[in-house]
Amino acid sequence: MESDLSCEICPNCGTKQIMVLEILGRSRKVHVRCQCKSEIYEQERKDERQKQQQHRLERLRSYSLMDEKFRHCTFENWNRTKENEKLYRLGKKYCDEWSRLKSENVGLLLWGPPGTGKTYLSSCIANTLLEELIPVIAISSIGILNRIKSTYGSYGQEGEVEIINSMKNAALLVLDDLGAENNTEWSQEKLYEMIDSRYRLEKPMIVTTNLSLQQLKNKLTGRDGVSRTYDRLMEMCIPVEVQDTSKRAEAGRGKTMLLRSLLQE
Repeated sequence: MESDLSCEICPNCGTKQIMVLEILGRSRKVHVRCQCKSEIYEQERKDERQKQQQHRLERLRSYSLMDEKFRHCTFENWNRTKENEKLYRLGKKYCDEWSRLKSENVGLLLWGPPGTGKTYLSSCIANTLLEELIPVIAISSIGILNRIKSTYGSYGQEGEVEIINSMKNAALLVLDDLGAENNTEWSQEKLYEMIDSRYRLEKPMIVTTNLSLQQLKNKLTGRDGVSRTYDRLMEMCIPVEVQDTSKRAEAGRGKTMLLRSLLQE
């Protein structure tokens, strides 16, 4: 009896590892996980889930097309100031309300002078959603047009279709620096195709531009005088003017001060 009992109880945690079940009128001994083995099993499952989640996140980051320097833009790293506090709260709120904003196809059009934090804000939003395993693509207008062009020599139309489809399939598309691309009929056509496809699929976009709204409208107006691309954007995105002190100007002044201090030493 003592030998049987020692087999039924785990020597490590003192819980049962054998149970007696009544099956069709007969008693049968069934092996079960004791507490310590159950804990090991659950930890292994948790580790595997985390590993799969990390693998999926890395795949999403690769799929996002985001430049390496923007992958470290996060709200945790945000240098909050009185001037950019509203911008910070806007980005956080957009992420917190993502499910509702996505269902209502609400995007943002961040416009204003260069270096005011538009790209940083959009990258923070993109990285936050990626951490939640939400498919995001973040790329500049020049970058996506160059990618399409690069397929012509090797892949032909199939390569272009694949890129356009990836723009369609992402839950959120971040299009950076719109208006910096060459103003050709071809580029206007491709940009309209991407923007219009997301409009029809009711999938939101975040767009940044260094142009004023009127300048952007002029840039996106076709030779026929119709501003269809701009009109689509304004239907999908809430315009937000960003007027924070230019980070690039501040960085330039910081380097100037450093140079002066070096010369004075």
